[in-house]
Amino acid sequence: MPNTPKAEAEPQWPVLVEPEEATRSSWDSSPYVTRLVDCGLEWDAVIITPLERGLAALTRLGLPMDRGYPVLADYVRQELIVHVPAGTARRCTAQGIRSLTTGSWLLMPTSQRGSSSATWLSPPHPTRPQFVDPGELSDALRQVDQTGLLPPP
Repeated sequence: MPNTPKAEAEPQWPVLVEPEEATRSSWDSSPYVTRLVDCGLEWDAVIITPLERGLAALTRLGLPMDRGYPVLADYVRQELIVHVPAGTARRCTAQGIRSLTTGSWLLMPTSQRGSSSATWLSPPHPTRPQFVDPGELSDALRQVDQTGLLPPP
């Protein structure tokens, strides 16, 4: 029987709509878990509301959860923050988003976990972060808006 490549499992972004208990407990471990970072230099950010909608869009994109795409959750405001290439955030034209670019600041984790306001769902690759294409993200958000939060089976 020939070797056949295994199909990659569909990413399970929606399971991250609630933080894990280990993540919650780490938020209390240090008062210095977040810092403000200037956007627009190395990356821009797209903020999507609600969080569940953004997670559904990432699932529609088939975006791997462990490949270094910087994705954050703000569990307090129920927002998803996706990093996109610098200078491109405004190309995401879907409804219900905000673009952060040059002149904007974003609360970022200083560690792997962060806080309830800034938690890595997918931390960036340490040397070669991958970025989500803002046009594709916009299309995925429109699909979610038209067809519902979960992709068809």
